[in-house]
Amino acid sequence: MSIHQWNTEIIKQHNKETGQALLSDEQTLVFFSQDFGKLIQSKPSAVCIPQHLDSLQSLITFAYQHKLPVTIRGNGLSQCGQSLPVPGGLTLSMQHFNKPLELVEDTIWVEANTSWADLLAISLQHNKAPFVLPYNCNLSVAGVLSAGGVGSSSFKYGAINAHVSALEVIDGLGVKQIATKDSPLFHACLSGQGQFGVITKACMQLRAVQSKVKTFCLVYSSQEQWFEDIYKIRDKVDYMELFCSPSIQGAKLKEGKRVPLAQWLYGLHLSIEYEEGAAPELNDLIKDLNPWQVINNQEETISSYYLRHNSRFELMKMLGQWDLLHPWYECFVATKVLKEHLAELLQRLPVHYASLVHVVPMAKQKAGFLMLPEEESICSVMILNPGVPPLLKDSCLQAIQDLDSCFIEQGGKRYLSGFLGYELPSNYWSKHFGEQHDLWVHLKKQFDPEGIFSSRLHHTQFVKGKNL
Repeated sequence: MSIHQWNTEIIKQHNKETGQALLSDEQTLVFFSQDFGKLIQSKPSAVCIPQHLDSLQSLITFAYQHKLPVTIRGNGLSQCGQSLPVPGGLTLSMQHFNKPLELVEDTIWVEANTSWADLLAISLQHNKAPFVLPYNCNLSVAGVLSAGGVGSSSFKYGAINAHVSALEVIDGLGVKQIATKDSPLFHACLSGQGQFGVITKACMQLRAVQSKVKTFCLVYSSQEQWFEDIYKIRDKVDYMELFCSPSIQGAKLKEGKRVPLAQWLYGLHLSIEYEEGAAPELNDLIKDLNPWQVINNQEETISSYYLRHNSRFELMKMLGQWDLLHPWYECFVATKVLKEHLAELLQRLPVHYASLVHVVPMAKQKAGFLMLPEEESICSVMILNPGVPPLLKDSCLQAIQDLDSCFIEQGGKRYLSGFLGYELPSNYWSKHFGEQHDLWVHLKKQFDPEGIFSSRLHHTQFVKGKNL
């Protein structure tokens, strides 16, 4: 693979051959030069925002013929350059591919950049929903499938991308394919980070749901009791959300400086679907549990429950946090490793970074290149900080290194949505994918032989055809 670059001459040639103009004005290029993380900047040479499949396909065909790099971008909500171009690259914005299409029995076809909220607006009319939904339902369907996807029902159903029936994909040769579960292209595109083809449509599997949800909010002061009750209750509820949250109790001296003194508490939100008039009772649910406090219970429509985090995102935007840095951390860890190290790690994490630590028990259902620890009992650990000012960036990045040095060294696997680092070591991907790495390389050569699909995150994976 010897990739060229998009320049003024190539852009003019593309416009002439395809009849489709690319955007290369400074305002557009600057807008597409960063992602949600705002930790890495990489300006494209041009941006393509196709409105139709034909124009998208002609772009990919042109890029293949001229060996030109293309980076796929949905909503740009990555944090480590997953949706940012390599130098001289073009950004392919999928923003116009945003419509739900057809619901048939227990599946629904949607365009790639359809939000999960828009999918739900259709499926809930039929009392159906995806098996697992992301915490942020404003994310695009294909963006989540390209990463993997985790949600509050993952303890029952695993990753979001385990529940896909088919994909429509434009591969690296510009060929449109319908990929189903027995297809290598299907495997490649799920958790494939946009490195094998452009997902243009996805067919999601649906399950029947009830119309209302009741949630009980429990708090624990004992981490040991919290873990015990999590695994005691999982067969009795439909959704679980787990949080570790610091209660600030003044300040303490650390290396000659005053830092917040925190008492960590452990939240367990248990949610059950029901129909009107059949709401579950608290005593029936928690009679075998031992929380420190029950601080709330509430009933709402299932639509309200699925969109429960929207208020947090709106507040982030109102307070200006949305425009700050987002060095988010997401890692899959063996439960026994998490139990052993969580208390110590919480004490070491800076509170300005770990204002809330999410823990998600995971069933081991997944698809594609989503990598999980070998152990049967695993959790996802996530720090999704609302926003970090530049002054505090270094301490947050150090916290990420500390977490990785604990979890990765003991078999953990990073979820490839968060911030992984500025420059990854040359053997990073072979270690991450392990036994799957040779398959990754093989499928890359098969479906993207010229290596046109690239990104700032993956730029070191393939250099002149040589895998690193």
